[in-house]
Parts: sequence; structure tokens; C-alpha cells
Amino acid sequence: MEFFCENPAAGHADDRIWKGYVKQLRRHGDTVEADISGKGSAMHVIIGRYEYGRYLCIPDCGVGSTLAALDDCFWNREQLERQMGRTDAITLSEALKAISKELEDMG
Repeated sequence: MEFFCENPAAGHADDRIWKGYVKQLRRHGDTVEADISGKGSAMHVIIGRYEYGRYLCIPDCGVGSTLAALDDCFWNREQLERQMGRTDAITLSEALKAISKELEDMG
């Protein structure tokens, strides 16, 4: 699955818009695993549900965060930026939005 990312604050035009990809989307009950890539980064993510909502875990990067709704790019990006760079946080938040649409189609 392909999606687009945007960082209007980037200095160079080439850094403002890029493509991202979700590969190997797997659902196991309330847990989803996916490989997400964009702008030179690749991450294996685990998205789960717990009593207070959803969470995201990226074991290889040592990143973990609570999430708002999967399609809430602003809130999710801000949470992820605390632990990683802006470009990767934007890529992940847009990937989560794309995944939310895919999960709706999966039922």
C-alpha cells in the first residue's frame, strides 16, 4: 500500500513531499504488524489495543507510544516526534492513517 507524506516546514522542496509504503500488513485479533518504509527508513511496527486505547511499538528502534485514533495524524505525529525524528514520525503517522482505512476494509 502506498501513501504520501508532507512536511511543509522542510527547507528544500524535495524534502516536503515523499512516498511511504506499508508492506506485509498482518492482523492477529486486536494486534496488527506491518513493515513501513519511507524516505530511507524502514521499520517493523506492532499496533495493539489495551484498556485505554491503542499503542504502537517499534522494537528495533526502542520506540513505544500510545496512539489517538489511527487516522489522527497530528496527535500521533507529536507523540512519535518525542522519540524519533520528524520525518520518521510523519511517515509513521501517515502510515497509521493508511492502515486505518485498510483495517476498515478488512472488517
